[in-house]
Amino acid sequence: MLYAQTGQGVDILSPIGILIMLIGLVLTVGFPVAMIKYGKKS
Repeated sequence: MLYAQTGQGVDILSPIGILIMLIGLVLTVGFPVAMIKYGKKS
């Protein structure tokens, strides 16, 4: 968010910005949830 305000980095509303946001969400939320969900069964 700070990079977008200072004019550096990627525009969050552009397609590449949305892609980066989705990858970030998957890595920060999806990966730990998957580890917890599928890790205890094995």
